[in-house]
Amino acid sequence: MTPRTVPVSRDELVARRTKILDGLGTSLEEFSRRARAGSLSGDEWYAAEDLEEIGFLLADGTDDDF
Repeated sequence: MTPRTVPVSRDELVARRTKILDGLGTSLEEFSRRARAGSLSGDEWYAAEDLEEIGFLLADGTDDDF
């Protein structure tokens, strides 16, 4: 069985990233800084995985880590 591809727009990805960061009460820059320092809490590590995937899909080169 072939994996199902779900189309998603750039706006949807940006909105999802914003929702994740708002839920954590932080900015992308601050979250990236803390991730590089290894100072994330448990749930933040899960968020980091989501943000990395979103950053990969956006692939705009503007984000250092996410």
